[in-house]
Amino acid sequence: MTDSGYRDALAAIHERSGYDRGFISNPFAGDEAARRGLLRTRRLLDTLGGPDGRYGIVHVAGSKGKGSTCVFIDTILRAAGHRVGRSTSPHLHSFRERYTVDGEPIDEGAFARLTFSLLDVARRIERDDPELGEITAFELTTALGLAWFAERRCDLAVVEVGLGGLLDATNVVTPLVSVIAPLDYEHTAVLGTTLTEIARNKAGIIKEGRPVVVSRQDPEALAVIEATAAEKHSTMLLAGRDWRTQGTWQQFRATGPWDELADLRTSLPGQHQVDNAGLALAACAVLTEGGWQIGQDAMRTGLATAIWPGRFEEVDLEGRVVIDGAHTPASARALADALAERYPGQRATFIVGLFRDKDPAAFAAPLAPLAERWLVTAPANPRARPAAELAAALEHLTAPVCVADSVADAIAAARRSGAPLIVVTGSLSMVAAARVALGLATDDPAPSG
Repeated sequence: MTDSGYRDALAAIHERSGYDRGFISNPFAGDEAARRGLLRTRRLLDTLGGPDGRYGIVHVAGSKGKGSTCVFIDTILRAAGHRVGRSTSPHLHSFRERYTVDGEPIDEGAFARLTFSLLDVARRIERDDPELGEITAFELTTALGLAWFAERRCDLAVVEVGLGGLLDATNVVTPLVSVIAPLDYEHTAVLGTTLTEIARNKAGIIKEGRPVVVSRQDPEALAVIEATAAEKHSTMLLAGRDWRTQGTWQQFRATGPWDELADLRTSLPGQHQVDNAGLALAACAVLTEGGWQIGQDAMRTGLATAIWPGRFEEVDLEGRVVIDGAHTPASARALADALAERYPGQRATFIVGLFRDKDPAAFAAPLAPLAERWLVTAPANPRARPAAELAAALEHLTAPVCVADSVADAIAAARRSGAPLIVVTGSLSMVAAARVALGLATDDPAPSG
């Protein structure tokens, strides 16, 4: 039975929600408005006594793989015996998933209590300093997570950026190490239409004198990150230069500041997860240099036991269903590579839904050689691209395209057709709907009110 206080808390957050909970304010209001959001978030935390200063923080940005990287870091640190908070977004089914301690989401009672306590603080700030503007849902819940980690006496917290980096509400923290996962074209209406602009946003999490670990990047993006690190006097560790990985996700070796680790495996399928694992190891190596105890056994165990639903999640029914939150061309390529490795020579029925800010043709191109059929629908999100528009954008592809009213309807149609391999992808909204349709999870209750 869901606590009514939790439903009321969800309703209160929903009232303050805007275009994208991952951005600190209206992303189209300009940078100055966004900077006021940073001031609001910092004011919230300072009023609470600066909870984010009571534990060490790993701050993670990127376009793809940052969630998996967060989970790897979290699991490694817990395997090493540390009490670890983790903040990620968006959630799949319950808002509580965004904030975990030692792998367990915040309970409904604590979520409601902290939400209403923070709302009282927020209203006082808005009353006393109206020029700061209204505190947004993401600012409020960013502070909630950071406060809860302090309440639970975490040693460390892994904090994922919501959107971008420079002007994201999470960028009020001062991390022990910043982490930048691979960059790609995403949220271009907000972050910019070039990799240089996107990288400038992402590199904004690099702090003065604090180290940063960086995955392999396009040269255009890397140039910006390197320049920012130099400007901030930040020591930068780079994949392919300061550490290397070799092998497959089922067996690989990693060589870097931790010396050499052989016969590693990740619990998350796909070759791209080897790169994410290497990035997590590099972040942990920096923490080790700072005095945190993280042994090789913990690194090995953490990579092998991480759990991250909806990222190449395989479900056995009469056939096989793969659920993956790919939403950029690069993540679609990673999905295509993983499918080719896991199901060589097999074609799939793809169930796809995209947001309006995604390029359908660019997203579908890597998947097209593997497609037997496309079933398109609209994710349950106000920013979803209408299914008819998506179908029109994919008509030029060889495989036939059909429209479904929902993810559940698309899965049912694919199963009725006897498709041996069904792949649901395009956004985390698609992933969530697929998991519910397959009986793997239930969503939060509707907010009260």
